[in-house]
Formats: sequence, C-alpha cells, structure tokens
Amino acid sequence: PGPPHSWILGNLKVMAEVAMALPRRVHPHVFPALVRRKHRLASFFYVDVWPMSDPFIAVMDPDICQQFSVEHQPLKHPSLRTFLEPLCGKDDMLSIDGAKWKKWRSMFNPGFSTQHLTTLVPGIVDDCLTYCDILSERAKTKQIFRLEEASTRLTIDIIGKVVLDLHFNMQRGDNEFIQALREQVHLLPNEDQGMHPLQMWRPYGIYRRWKNDRFMKQYLGKLIDEEFASKDIATIKKQRRKTVLDLALDSYLSSNTHPEKGIGTKPKALDKTFKEGAITQIRICLFAGHDTTSSTICYAMYMLGKHPEVLQRLRLEHENILGPISQTASNIKSDPYSLNKLEYTTCVIKEVLRLFPAASAPRNGQKGLFLHDKKTGAKYPTEGYMIWLIHYGLGHNPEVWGEDYNTFRPDRFLPENAHKIPEGAFRSFEIGARSCLGQNLAILETKIILALICRSFEFDDGSFYARDQTFRMGRQDVEGEELYQILVGAAKPREGMPVQVREVEWRAE
Repeated sequence: PGPPHSWILGNLKVMAEVAMALPRRVHPHVFPALVRRKHRLASFFYVDVWPMSDPFIAVMDPDICQQFSVEHQPLKHPSLRTFLEPLCGKDDMLSIDGAKWKKWRSMFNPGFSTQHLTTLVPGIVDDCLTYCDILSERAKTKQIFRLEEASTRLTIDIIGKVVLDLHFNMQRGDNEFIQALREQVHLLPNEDQGMHPLQMWRPYGIYRRWKNDRFMKQYLGKLIDEEFASKDIATIKKQRRKTVLDLALDSYLSSNTHPEKGIGTKPKALDKTFKEGAITQIRICLFAGHDTTSSTICYAMYMLGKHPEVLQRLRLEHENILGPISQTASNIKSDPYSLNKLEYTTCVIKEVLRLFPAASAPRNGQKGLFLHDKKTGAKYPTEGYMIWLIHYGLGHNPEVWGEDYNTFRPDRFLPENAHKIPEGAFRSFEIGARSCLGQNLAILETKIILALICRSFEFDDGSFYARDQTFRMGRQDVEGEELYQILVGAAKPREGMPVQVREVEWRAE
C-alpha cells in the first residue's frame, strides 16, 4: 500500500505536492499524515523518497505501533544515530541497542524515577518562580518576546540541576556549555536553516561542530572526575541521592566494587570507556531534557489562550488542590505529592502532546520482521525500510480519535473516557522498554509551570513579528493552526512563538 508511485521519481512528486501546499518550514512529520488524507490511504503505507532519504513505512496506527515497540523491538534506525552524534557523541542511549543500551538505561533509570524526582521539586519550583518573575517584567514593558526562548532557558536550568546539580543560570545570563550545545542544534540540518542539503558539509559548520564537541567533552569530563573523586564507596548506600550523575556513578562503583560485601576498593580513576559513555549519556539527557518540554509549555499556553473554558477549569483545579496562587509555590514544596492530584492538568498536557508531539520513533526494518495488518490478516515486509512510528500522524488520525481529532479537548483523557482510547494510541513518550527516560520529569515540571503561571498571566499572539518577513508570504497555517511546528533539533513552535504577556488577578468565582 502507498501513494501513486513513479518508477523514476518514486513518491518524490507526491511528497513535493504536499510540501508545496504548506508553509515553507513545516516539520516533515506533518507530510505523511497529509499524504494519507489526500490519497485516502490506510493508517500505514510505504513511501519511496530515495535518494533524498531512506524509503520508509509510515505508521499511524496504534496496533501496528505496538507491534514495533512492545511485541517486537526492532533496532533503532541508523538515521537517528547520524542525527544525534554531533549533539551527543557516539553511542547515546537513545539510538543504541542491545546490551550496551540496557547497561546505560539501567544506570540512569534511578535518576529519573518519580520517587527521586519528587525530592527535587523544591529546586524546580524555585526555577519556575524565576520564570514567573521574568514574565512579570515582560508584562510591565509590554514588549513582544519569544516564549519558546524564555521557556527553553527555564528548562535548561531545571535539567542542569536534575542531572548535574549545576545552576546554569540561563534565565538571567548565559553559560558556555549550553551555548555550545545549542549551537550544535542549529548546525544540524533543520527547518530553521531551510534544510539546505549541503549544510552539514560547510567548512565553517564542520569546524564549529568539532570545536563545540571538544569543549563539551572537556567540560563534562572535568565535572565527572570531580564527582568521582568525592565518592566514598563505604558510604554509597548512605549518601543522599542528589543528581542523575550521582546515581550513575553509584551504580558504576557498586557494580565494580560490591561495597555491601566489602569486596574491592575504589579505583584511582574512572574507566576510560565508562567516562566517555557517561559524557555522551549526560549530553543526551541535557539535550532531550530541555528541548522538548519547552515546546510543550508554549503549546499549552497557546491552546489555553484559544480555549478559555479549558483555562478556567484548569485554574479551578489549581485553586482547589494547590490553594491560592500566593501559597501555591510553598504548598507544592511542602507537599510535592499534591501534584499527583492534578487530574485535569494531566489531561491538558496529554492533549497538547497529542496535537503537538515533540518527536517520533524511527525503527529499522529487517529480514523476517513483518508488519501484520490484523484487520485483513495480510503481512508486509519491512526489510530495507525505516519503520517510522509517526506520532503526529497518529495523534491526528480520525479513525483513532474521532472526527474531532483536530479539536483541543482534554476531556478525552479523563478516566471515564479511557475505554474510548485504543491501546497504544497515546505514545508521545513512546511505550515499552524504549519509552522516554525523562517522561516523569517532563510531566512533573510542566505541571509545576502551569500551576504557577495560569492564574497569573495571559498571553496575546505576536506571530506577525517574524524574523524574516518572507515567511509571512503564502499559506500561514497547518490544519488551521498558525503556530505550526518546525524542525530545530525537535519539533518547535514556529518563530519561537512571539507573544505579549499580561498579568491578571484571577479569582475563583
């Protein structure tokens, strides 16, 4: 199954027709969903776009997504490794497989557990309060600013504390390491730069990527060495866990010395292979831990601004569970578990992620692995294809979500409606063993941010304030949304979501 195919052009013409009907910089994950709709295709189909990219199977069906994430676990597609290596180094846990992945994932899992993250809530609240102060300052000046940039700086400060116990202070200043990391993102092929086919091979870009990579390795290597030097294997189990790095080093030392059995002594230096791997994994945590959540914050405020009835219901939940806004921060700090009671807030976050997912999941097809269409009983080969589990297409699939699939309706995620959602339909953090390591942190910090800003601020659209006015030419929406997604590392709001912010004095009626 697939769209009209040419023996010479494959499906390039089909994809080009869809792309040309959209704004210039739309994220590529939109294309297959619109191709499917235009040609009335099934929820999965083959696409041949060689030589522009690898041929792929576009999957927007929850059952088939489950096949390739739970029932079978095919390897990650090599394109993911190619994309991430300039950002994170070789063998990051997002793109590797097998025993190597299992080792790193098990080492980093404790640092992102709900139990551990709950102990970090007071620090997260403090960073969010700084964010509120900045919004208040912006409201007084009435200037237009890019909410995505402000939100990114917030999430960088949060992930820095969670992973390294470092205060990058990006909300009030800059940091050399973060500047290098963010420059790496913009040096990748992305829609912000027009997806130039030779972008990766420009001499200046090659030099900057090399220089940034070397600097980040040195910066993190020094931090890891300092943390390792401070470790005492006799008290590993007694030490208070503070960061993801702490827990990873504890796991490394425990597996190599068995302090609980009195076996071995602390090595004089870290194993080189472990250190290099740890640097890579910390880089992927810092990148993924800030890059996606900032976009979710933006889209949440965008949709709440368009749906005042949802905003009102959200505000009432915050008031009833967390108390008046003047007491909310202190109440969250003293009782972090109160965030678990924010049922409707969780629904809002899930609905935002359904409509505006940050990423998708590429898997590698292989010999003997077949896609099974359980409706017809037919099986389809995957060898030679990338299996692309497209979260955008799945979230906008009317066969899954109904004819109101393009409507912002958080109620669909309430417990009483859970039976209406097919298994595996909501997978913004993926499902199964390879699900997102940082999903607990993403939900936690988004809840805190919404709880602190929704009753104090409202945002007005500033989208006509564009970096390049030529981007205001032609079509200006994707499925009715002007704030469409573009590719800059992950899926980001167009133009960084320019806004004006107003302070409000909301009171429960």
